[in-house]
Amino acid sequence: MEAGNRRLVFFDLECAGLDPKRHPIIQIAAIAVDEALEPIEAFEAKLRFDVQRANKNSLRKNHYHPGIWAKEGREPEEIARTFAEFLRRHATIPMMGATGSSYAVAQLVAHNADFDGSFLQAWYERFGVYLPARRQVLCTLQRAMWFFSEQTRQSPKDFKLATLCHFFAVPFHAASAHEALGDVLATIQLYKSIFRAVSSPLCQAA
Repeated sequence: MEAGNRRLVFFDLECAGLDPKRHPIIQIAAIAVDEALEPIEAFEAKLRFDVQRANKNSLRKNHYHPGIWAKEGREPEEIARTFAEFLRRHATIPMMGATGSSYAVAQLVAHNADFDGSFLQAWYERFGVYLPARRQVLCTLQRAMWFFSEQTRQSPKDFKLATLCHFFAVPFHAASAHEALGDVLATIQLYKSIFRAVSSPLCQAA
């Protein structure tokens, strides 16, 4: 991949519980950005799922509405394959196969990447579909923790997306929380804000 053409794919999953082996993904959204962090392409889908396998509290938190999902929901395996195609279009990280052949994968970014990354991996393994992305997902939650450690500033009360957006003056309405595309947009803006804060003369002089 040519220099200057590196991309990041910010993504978010809404899940009906906390166990990637048991609870389903109900919504996925992603935005691919260029090196200037400008959006290139967006992806969004609602997934059909077995409500019996879902945690009811998680469904309430994630704005689940049976009528909307009945109308807009698509089969999970279909979405997995379509999302893989999306990632291939934005795969800019060079890799080398066991036979010496070269290929590229996408670099994913998420807030609380341990959670979303584990669900994403389990989802693709369940269907036996190849996920064309690095297993190491970049994490804005971890980046924020590093920022406060590096700058020796008082940390916010927690590192939830909404809390950090408030701290860095990123517009983020409570009604948008746990709505996949809204969370992705907020994560991109949070990433930009942390980058600007790190690059500011005040931080560099600290």
